[in-house]
Amino acid sequence: MAPNDPPPAWKVAGVVGFYMTVALVMVMTNKWVLSTSSLPLTFLLLQLSTSVLLLHLLPLCYNYTPPRWTRSTILAVLPVSIVNVVGLIFNIYCLKLVDASYFQVARGLTLPMTVVLQALMNGMRPSGWTIGACGLVMWGFTYSFLPIPGLSPTPTVDIYGVMEETRRMEAPMAGMLLGVASAAMVAVHAILVKQALKKVEGHTLDLAYWQNALSALALLPGIVFSGELGDFANMVMGREGDGRAFIIGSGVTGVVGFLICLAGLLSIKVTSPVTHMFSSAMRSVLQTMLGVYLFGDILNSSRIMSIILIIIGSCLYTWNQSRGSLPKSPLQEDRKRLLTGQEKTNYNYAADPEKGERKD
Repeated sequence: MAPNDPPPAWKVAGVVGFYMTVALVMVMTNKWVLSTSSLPLTFLLLQLSTSVLLLHLLPLCYNYTPPRWTRSTILAVLPVSIVNVVGLIFNIYCLKLVDASYFQVARGLTLPMTVVLQALMNGMRPSGWTIGACGLVMWGFTYSFLPIPGLSPTPTVDIYGVMEETRRMEAPMAGMLLGVASAAMVAVHAILVKQALKKVEGHTLDLAYWQNALSALALLPGIVFSGELGDFANMVMGREGDGRAFIIGSGVTGVVGFLICLAGLLSIKVTSPVTHMFSSAMRSVLQTMLGVYLFGDILNSSRIMSIILIIIGSCLYTWNQSRGSLPKSPLQEDRKRLLTGQEKTNYNYAADPEKGERKD
């Protein structure tokens, strides 16, 4: 198969299925462990430590060498690592407070915040399509708890004056605020990753290693001051909680987190933005269904509408972005060269997804 030939359908389907599976297992296992324990920071530390251990074992089956610990490199990747660990803390507390089926709604402002931050950084006004997509996402985020006159449904009231759709069915405000904070960290992280990749010469696995390792170290003081260290010791000794389930869940999510890193690299290499758009939409639907089936989450019309609006807005944004990234025709390229006075050159690039560089 030539370098520019599209990958076969079976390979695309395999990568999409692999990414969807590990992402769903990650969310559901996280929710299962968090609903049965009160040690979110310790749980996150064990996840990150497992991922770092697996990256050290990766050279046994893949041509990869973990980076050396140098002061200059640590200082270079420290900002993105701090944002990463803060975002993970917000994310895991949000998942602990809200239903699994409602998790994507709680973090629904990721797209609008990313677009706004990129516009401020680049000084470029977003297109009308982008603004419309972000508007749909924001409407979906607010739909279930902030009624809009004429657009959002009015809860019905029975003869006793009690709402049929009670607040018991909606997410707690603390969970929604943590979701907003998590979305903000994701937006900032997306900007800092581009700068951090330059510091590690484009090696995405090296950046994943530094983020996991430094985030794990940053969690240690928080675990000590929060009192989770003593609670974890009691759990291991069997005095309280199910220590075995906690350890197994931490190990599973650590392995799955490592697999998500590999799945992301494969997805960039094999799939297109449109394919990723549809797989993300399908994953959101499956996540909602699994939340209802496994954890007894309650779905009402407002929640369903919120999820649908966020999915439509995200799909619209990805579709518009994929239109703008389509390759230009040879006639357009020749016209551009004539107007700019550039000479025609032919290069055969082979992208290295792990290093993020081009080789002639």
